[in-house]
Amino acid sequence: MLQEKQFKRDAAQKASINEILQGAFELAEDGTTVLNTGNRQIKRVNILATVVAKNESQEGEGWEDAVVDDGTGQIRLRFFDNEAMLKKLAVGDFTAIIGRPRHYGGETYIAPEVLKPANNVKWAEVRKLELLMQAKAQSYAGNEKTVVKAAGKNREGMQDRDLDGIDYVSKGKIEIYRIIKELDTGRGADISAVAIKFTEKFSGGNAELLISEMTKAGDLFEVLPGRLKVLE
Repeated sequence: MLQEKQFKRDAAQKASINEILQGAFELAEDGTTVLNTGNRQIKRVNILATVVAKNESQEGEGWEDAVVDDGTGQIRLRFFDNEAMLKKLAVGDFTAIIGRPRHYGGETYIAPEVLKPANNVKWAEVRKLELLMQAKAQSYAGNEKTVVKAAGKNREGMQDRDLDGIDYVSKGKIEIYRIIKELDTGRGADISAVAIKFTEKFSGGNAELLISEMTKAGDLFEVLPGRLKVLE
């Protein structure tokens, strides 16, 4: 019996316009086009931006467009046979946009699927923090791979002292990040619980110092007194 093929819509990933413009387009394993930013592959994007221009389509082009700006760059939205969606936009609108990144004629643009007014411009600051934490998480993941790779080499015969070249602080921060993610059920993770779990792995380690450094750097946030959270 033939199994019915199931189609799954790709999740829209939060990104900045600059990240989209700096990415490279390539073919994914399923034959579709994907935007490779170096740290991840994106098929659908979620951006917050302000409309700075609207352009009427030229005869025969079959599409209309608008230009949006999120503070990191500007990108064109191309509306193919979807004039009703474009008419919802006005210059100056702060808008949440979900769509597919595309590249044609030497230009990277977005083909919108969903437009939603973002009435409070403070969401722009929230998005900046979200993207910052996203980048930090990707950086931690990369550092963790380095640690794992080095540990693998150690099992093959490296001396233990060779592992000292991997910065203890970097490894410690990776572990703090993972513990908070594990303990946070919605209201943040208790600092004391984080410190206890940290010292179980890093005997004699100073969890409080690492937490303080990560908080000052904006990697962590104390959402309630004594409770830590990471933005996603």
